[in-house]
Amino acid sequence: MSLNNSVTFTTETEMQAHRLANIALAAAAAAGFAALLSTGHLLDDNSDEWQQSTALADAQKAAQIAARTERAAAQLCVRIKGPNAGYRWTASGDLVCTSNKGAGAVSVAKAAL
Repeated sequence: MSLNNSVTFTTETEMQAHRLANIALAAAAAAGFAALLSTGHLLDDNSDEWQQSTALADAQKAAQIAARTERAAAQLCVRIKGPNAGYRWTASGDLVCTSNKGAGAVSVAKAAL
């Protein structure tokens, strides 16, 4: 009984060539992936949304200014007419302070705020 075990071993030069091929393929794949990632900024163009976001920021600032103006008007009228004083704006933009009974309205210049 004889066993014919034929095992073939790869030589060192064949193995080295195989490793070099694997390294070259890995390097090419990494370079390709890096090139693909470097083009991502081209897809992120949001310039059409800039005007919309600027308009939103401007509207928020205008709302904050209006709220501060209303609060300042209320505080000024309380100082002038006392507690429970009310205020209103005329068509020309002047502030008018009134007491809680509406009598004795005091007109305050717009520049005072």
